[in-house]
Amino acid sequence: MSEQERTLLSVRDLSVTFRAESSVRAVRAVRAVSYDLAVGEQVGLVGESGSGKSAGALALARLLPEYADVSGTVTLDGTALMRLTERELREVRGDQIGIVYQDPFSSLNPVLTIGKQLAEVLRKHKRLGARAARRQAAQLLGSVGVPNADERLSDYPHQFSGGMRQRAVIAMAVAPRPALLIADEPTTALDVTVQAQILELLDELTSEHRTTMLLITHDLGVVAGVTQRVMVMYAGRIVESSTTADVFTRASHPYTVALHRSLPRIDVRQERLVTIEGQPPDPTRPVKGCPFAPRCPSRIDRCATEDPPLMTIPTARRAAANGWDMTSIREKDGIQVPGPASPHLTACWNPSGPPVT
Repeated sequence: MSEQERTLLSVRDLSVTFRAESSVRAVRAVRAVSYDLAVGEQVGLVGESGSGKSAGALALARLLPEYADVSGTVTLDGTALMRLTERELREVRGDQIGIVYQDPFSSLNPVLTIGKQLAEVLRKHKRLGARAARRQAAQLLGSVGVPNADERLSDYPHQFSGGMRQRAVIAMAVAPRPALLIADEPTTALDVTVQAQILELLDELTSEHRTTMLLITHDLGVVAGVTQRVMVMYAGRIVESSTTADVFTRASHPYTVALHRSLPRIDVRQERLVTIEGQPPDPTRPVKGCPFAPRCPSRIDRCATEDPPLMTIPTARRAAANGWDMTSIREKDGIQVPGPASPHLTACWNPSGPPVT
């Protein structure tokens, strides 16, 4: 197996439930999610707000609050993260896992200079002295596109624009050269022009250092030019997974198709944007059948009673799941986990037929 095909992150049956007060039901945010990420792979995790994207990603590094119950296994380069002590985890989070959050201002300490915060990361994880850390902090800040980096090390976060703050956060996340970078909605608070610059920067940095990236977003357009593979989440589950090209041109799950059709287009005159009717299921209540069935125009009787697992489908031509060879589904848990050369997977009994146009 080549280095590029080697699995870096392996997630199996990851579930997250948020406990609540006795008068309120617990919230099932993530439901038995499984996937692999290869070394150097850039993967998008897409879904609307409340689908479980951020909860599932933060669970990887065990950064969820105490009232979150997490089950399943997460293995990073052979290390079982769920078994580590808190002290061991702090080392892994800095050295092997970098995180870029969606709000750059809350990610930075407002009373410390940018230089001090960058140098602190380098001193802790690179074991550098004060002078060497400051010198490398300036180099890092310059490498992420901050002009006059030496001078701007003395600035406080409020003296940076939103885009510059996000560049500083990215610099801190990649400073220890982590194997895995989790970018959680990194462009949400930025305007469109700055958004494109940040995405290009993430693409350059992860490609240069062969860093595996999990890019979390609610916007399909964000993953289009940055990722090789896309996983689509709905109601705490992955409902479709394939190459980015296939997800954009041959989307199979009706939810993915609906996301496509809700995007504004510049090549077609539209009086109104297409919306997805209805609401996601209540995460505090058990769901019978497919969670998307009440909103799905392609639902069949089976959808109301059976929750479909992820199944491999032909990318050239799709047919109703009832007619597929069901031996392609793993007998143990009903899931085929996408790997580096992943097949097109969908969780639907009656997937959409025609290509997305």
